[in-house]
Amino acid sequence: MTGLIQDVRYAGRMMGRTPMFTAAVVLTVALTIAANTSIFSFVNAELLRPMPFRQPDRVLQVAEKNDKLNLPSFGASVLNFVSWREQQHAFQDLAAVGFNTYTLTGTGDPEQVNGNLISPALMRVLGVTPVAGRAFADDEEKPGAAAVAMISEGLWKRRFGGDPKVLGRTFTLNGEATTIVGIAPAALSLISAGDVYTPLIINPAKEIRLNHVLLVLGRLKSGMSVQQAQAEMDAISSRIDQQYAEMRDWGIHLFTMQETFVTPDLKTGLLVLLCAVGFVLLIACANIANLLLSRAAAREQEIAVRTAAGASRARLIRQLLIESVTLASIGGATGFAGAFWAVRSINRALPPNLLAVPDVHVDATVLCFAVVTTVVTGLLFGLAPAWRMTKLDINDTLKQTGRASSGSMRARLRNGLIVVELALATILLIGAGLLLRTLANLEHARVGFDSRGLITFQLALPTAKYPLNAQAPEFLRALLDSLQATAGVRGAAVSSGIPFGAGNYTTSPVIAQGSVLPPGTPAAIDWRMVSGSYFKTMSIPLLRGRSFTDGDGIDSPPVAIVSQDTAKKLWGDSDPIGRTFYRAADRNKTMFTVVGIVADVRNTALNQQSPALYYPLAWRVGLARPKVVVMDVVARTEGSPNALVPTLRQKVLELDSEIPLANVRTMEEWISNSAAQPRLNARLLTLFAAMALLIAAIGIYAVLAYSVTQRTREIGLRMALGAQPGGVLRLVVGEGMRVGLIGIGAGLLGALAISRVMASLVYGVPVRDPGTFAGVAIALTIVALAACFVPARRASKVDPMVALRYE
Repeated sequence: MTGLIQDVRYAGRMMGRTPMFTAAVVLTVALTIAANTSIFSFVNAELLRPMPFRQPDRVLQVAEKNDKLNLPSFGASVLNFVSWREQQHAFQDLAAVGFNTYTLTGTGDPEQVNGNLISPALMRVLGVTPVAGRAFADDEEKPGAAAVAMISEGLWKRRFGGDPKVLGRTFTLNGEATTIVGIAPAALSLISAGDVYTPLIINPAKEIRLNHVLLVLGRLKSGMSVQQAQAEMDAISSRIDQQYAEMRDWGIHLFTMQETFVTPDLKTGLLVLLCAVGFVLLIACANIANLLLSRAAAREQEIAVRTAAGASRARLIRQLLIESVTLASIGGATGFAGAFWAVRSINRALPPNLLAVPDVHVDATVLCFAVVTTVVTGLLFGLAPAWRMTKLDINDTLKQTGRASSGSMRARLRNGLIVVELALATILLIGAGLLLRTLANLEHARVGFDSRGLITFQLALPTAKYPLNAQAPEFLRALLDSLQATAGVRGAAVSSGIPFGAGNYTTSPVIAQGSVLPPGTPAAIDWRMVSGSYFKTMSIPLLRGRSFTDGDGIDSPPVAIVSQDTAKKLWGDSDPIGRTFYRAADRNKTMFTVVGIVADVRNTALNQQSPALYYPLAWRVGLARPKVVVMDVVARTEGSPNALVPTLRQKVLELDSEIPLANVRTMEEWISNSAAQPRLNARLLTLFAAMALLIAAIGIYAVLAYSVTQRTREIGLRMALGAQPGGVLRLVVGEGMRVGLIGIGAGLLGALAISRVMASLVYGVPVRDPGTFAGVAIALTIVALAACFVPARRASKVDPMVALRYE
């Protein structure tokens, strides 16, 4: 221990003698450790840290699937959930979760919040308990049970001030008196970031088997494997298929919790960023190792004297490694502090609900990662210089009187490190270039409508107050008339789900008559209900036929409008006007007649457009009768959309003071949020690539500058024998560029080899895009040339007489 303390003290004295070198190394390590720690914080939260449930590896999602419809994971129907629960033996419990919107009134200003309909068994499945109060009883899922609710901790503190007396209090929820029985744990919000939870009332008489609206979770019994559970659920699915004809081609697929809540794009994006910061760390290590090798020449006399005095090679290596680890530790501590700021900044840059686990912070696991990474970093950049410095020929070194020796082996090691730096920097820059081009393509993608001047908001109408067959359509028509008569509003419309919004996006299989598909074959199509003014307000071109009118109501023949993709998918190149179809889930096979065709619209993602069906606002498709109907209202303004928000709010209050506005945003904000993840990926990878490029450029410069210093006498001799300054400049630049081009070439080959990893993250550009590869190669060549030019120019100005006296 005493020897270790002495080594640390000696390392401190050495750092004090070279403050500029110490500052450069500490800053480099700090930046790389901050980058690695911050990205690892997100990887840890989303991919590594167990979800906050009891034995989360035993909890699975039980999803429906349909391979023929290309639906590998789909929601479950209430009736299938009941059948599974009755027949299964692999799970301790099955629980279902429905998604709902609630309007709170009677306790302050009206407020619209998201929430869930949950089975009483959900708390047991997840292994969580309420913060206060109780969970739902099993009998509370039966029709006619008393109306009860749990609220989130956030809502409890925000709206009720954390008052424990709120338990047992009654408030109005979607127009119905409801009693608060519990405060839900924060872990429950991971399902959908909900604030209110009510029992999922199961009434089989009012359900249909193809109404896929539930998320089903189950906890495996002890000793039961996922494979055994999958085999049992496959058998249950087969029996249901035989019993119910409409379930033909439907199956069951089990997913882990991470597979359920972490999207493949998010997982790939996080891993790519983690690899990127790892590359930056390796580049930094190679660069610092080169600096240490250059600095080693000045310490050869010291090492030789200590060896001659009896110090063993192992003792010297330990001393040198302690110096490296001490430098890394100072930089690592600084970088770890910076990671707190970086994590907070990234959290603020992310839109809501992008991450499966939104609570990302620097915890004990991240601290351990930072400590281990820091120590490994110190060893990585210190080992090669320490190994080389202790392989000196003592006699030759002690005979040197004024100049340190420099062997070709050390030069090859330095050049090899530069090659590694440039190769990794090339890979990072190509990745950043692909993501930047992807971001540009997304931001300039044609969405199918004009987003400028559009303001949107959401309303939740309680069906107890606004029945679906009368008052609800009347209220919405009255609102649209009021908005369209408002100064500054050019048009207004209503939809069950606007593009990129928070409304309802439902995929429903339909069966078309006279289709290009085999007879009776369903096709999964996204659908929504819209007012007749929707297409004009959104500037969605009507290509043929007509739009909806006030005459398209529940007492008129059923009609629909289809998008171009839908028409092509169902009827090929034939004219879809007058064609008919019915919903596969509809027992009555109600035929809808196509009366119009509109242009395609990108509804949920900028990188893809999906077929769409539009139904008139007055039609309620299906048998479901919810307690609240959620609709999006969109208005096209003449001036700034946000300036009209107070007026729009007032128009709603004039019709009903108990209906709050929610999700008030411009359409351009919705579109911008949809590109938030690729935007952040591109910006972070570009930042890391820029760091790598800067470090690599400094590395080239440092190695050549050191080489010129070591070869001053040789250069002076060349010039004394007649070499011209231009020739010397070309010689030094040529040596540097030879190394640089090898590194760039290796990086291009590496990028080609791993380009498939980026396939799911890019859009509108091939992963082996020649333009991106060529642009990066040219840019790096220019940077390398600039880094070589400065020391080469200095070499060309060497005075031969001075150089020949240099010793």
